[in-house]
Amino acid sequence: MNKSERWLINLAALVVVLAGIKSAGTIIVPLLVAIFVALVSSPIALGLQRRGVPTVISVLLVLVLLLGIIAGLSAVVGGSVNAFRAAIPTYEGRLVEQLGQLTALAAQYNVAIDEASLRAMVNPNGAFQLFSNLLAAVGGLLTNGFLILLIVVFVLMEAASMPDKVRVAFNRTDQAPFLAFGRFMSHLNKYMLIKTIVSALTGILAALYCTWLGIDFPIVLGLIAFLLNYIPTLGSIIAGVPAVILAFIQFGLGPAGATILGYAAINVGLGNILEPRLQGRGLGVSPMVVFLSLIFWGWMLGLVGILLAIPLTMTAKLAFEESPRYRWLAILLGPERPSRVDRIPPTNTL
Repeated sequence: MNKSERWLINLAALVVVLAGIKSAGTIIVPLLVAIFVALVSSPIALGLQRRGVPTVISVLLVLVLLLGIIAGLSAVVGGSVNAFRAAIPTYEGRLVEQLGQLTALAAQYNVAIDEASLRAMVNPNGAFQLFSNLLAAVGGLLTNGFLILLIVVFVLMEAASMPDKVRVAFNRTDQAPFLAFGRFMSHLNKYMLIKTIVSALTGILAALYCTWLGIDFPIVLGLIAFLLNYIPTLGSIIAGVPAVILAFIQFGLGPAGATILGYAAINVGLGNILEPRLQGRGLGVSPMVVFLSLIFWGWMLGLVGILLAIPLTMTAKLAFEESPRYRWLAILLGPERPSRVDRIPPTNTL
């Protein structure tokens, strides 16, 4: 079998796998969410175990914490989706009033604005519907909370003993594969944990800032900021759109500008200063990869796939980094200017 035939067979196998993932999306999505929840919570469980807490007790403590989070999210999402949708007609009426005032203000300064064209341009229906669907998708995911928690519990129960079981099962005495896999899991755990902490801080600060400004649905806006912060750059921009629109509808142009400045300060401070310091260099992905991964995983898994796009892409990147044969792929997925450590001499593997 020559090289071209191997490439064709691998490509055909990849197409079959992707088609299977897309057709089994209702099963794959809860499974992926459970795996990433387990990755985020495993440092807590393993840390308790290192301090002498039995495995069962540590997993139960993590389970109680996750149950509290899911209950809180269910209360917020369940009570907000219907109210958010019901308020859209009211907001549309207020938007017409605000655009009329903006047109009159521009006329005082001899700036001609076609109000009909402006209304056509500033149409919040698309943005409101998108985030209403996003909350509905999160609510639908929470209905599978029992299945997700069950998978998380089994993963956490097996996390500590799995490397030894694999070593005995395959009769491997060399440590190199297990060390590489350990480094990969350590980097992935670190990335997911830090990203979750930074996203939570972003959501909390956004909710507090919207509350201070008096914008409606501050907790929902904070939840949206938390979820979309997993998407680098684009997520923080998209998360600010409904807050800015609501601020403009409720209070006018000045508070809308203040909302833009507040969101920019939060995302620059946390996303551009704090997170890179915590994550370290080399854990980013290029903007083009971000955009393409959003399109690909959104097409594969829907709205939840958009939220999981960057964690899934980072998982692939970290896995490629641990393989000398595919490390070039990790560099191509990485930032525009790779660090000196990432630069490798050309090989004949391409």
